[in-house]
Amino acid sequence: MSEPILSLKKVNKKIGKKHIIKDLSFDVYPGEVFGFLGPNGAGKTTTIRMIVGLTNITSGEILVNGNSISKNYKKAIENIGAIVENPELYPYLSARKNLIHFARMSNNVTKEDIQHRLELVNLEHVKDEKVSRFSLGMKQRLGIAQAMLHNPKILILDEPTNGLDPAGIRQMRDYLRKVAKEEGIAILVSSHVLSEMELMCDRFAIIQKGELVQVEDVSNEDQVDLANPHMIEVNDVEKAKNLLQNEYPDLTIEIQDSIIRVKATKEQIGSIITYLTSNEIIVYQVIKEKQTLEDRFLQATNGEVS
Repeated sequence: MSEPILSLKKVNKKIGKKHIIKDLSFDVYPGEVFGFLGPNGAGKTTTIRMIVGLTNITSGEILVNGNSISKNYKKAIENIGAIVENPELYPYLSARKNLIHFARMSNNVTKEDIQHRLELVNLEHVKDEKVSRFSLGMKQRLGIAQAMLHNPKILILDEPTNGLDPAGIRQMRDYLRKVAKEEGIAILVSSHVLSEMELMCDRFAIIQKGELVQVEDVSNEDQVDLANPHMIEVNDVEKAKNLLQNEYPDLTIEIQDSIIRVKATKEQIGSIITYLTSNEIIVYQVIKEKQTLEDRFLQATNGEVS
C-alpha cells in the first residue's frame, strides 16, 4: 500500500480541563474517499480544525504528505484543499473570474489549470456566468474546483452535501469519486448523511466522545471475523434451534417467521451448516442480512444520533 497522505498519530486536544480529543490515530490514502463520522459533539469539527491548522494540537502529530502541521505548517498546508460547509465565493463574479482571483493566492496556477478544474466539475459551459445565478450544487462544485486549484494532495470537506436536493447530492458524490480516482487525491469527508456516505466512501472512521471507535471498509464482505445476522431456512426449525442452542451456547439463536436467525461470522456459518446437515436437517438456503452503514454506526456508538 502507498504511503498515507494524511496521518494522525495519537492526537490530543485539551481546552482547560476538558479533554476533547483523546489519542486519535488514523490514516487516509491517495485516491480514496474517507468518511469521518461521529455523533454531534464527538469532536469531528475540532479534529478538522487541527488538521488545517486553525487550532493547536495539545499533543501527538498530524502529518500531511509527510509534513508536520505543527512543525512545518507552510509545507503541510500547501498540500491541503478544504471546504467547511459552504464555499466562500464572490457572487458578482463569474465562475472563471472567481477561480482567477483565488489563483492569485497560489503559485504557478495557469489558465490551463483553471480550465481543467472547470471541466472536472462540469462547469465549463457556465464559466462566464455570475455565481449569483448558480444553484447550491453548482456553487459546491465550484468550491471544489477552487480548493483544488493549487493541486493539493488531500481535500477536506465538512458537510459537502448540506442543503443539496437528491439530484445535487448524487452529482456531488459522483464528482468526489471522480476527483479521487482521476486525480489520485485523498478526500476526507465529514457528514451526517450516513446513507450518502455509504455510497460515497471507500473507508470510514467513527469517533465518539473524542475517541476512535473503529476504522473499516464501507464494504465489509471480506471481513471473515465480522459477525452478521444470517437467516437460515430449514425443514424443521424447532429441531434446528434446539440443536444449535446446545452446540453453540454463546450464539443467540431465534426463530423468525419460520426461519432460524443467528448472528455469526462467515466461518461460524460454515460450521453451523455442516452441523445441521450432519444431524439430518435440510438447509434450503442461507441469507446474510447486509448491515447498512447506519446500522454499523448506531451499533458502534450505542445508538447515539449523528
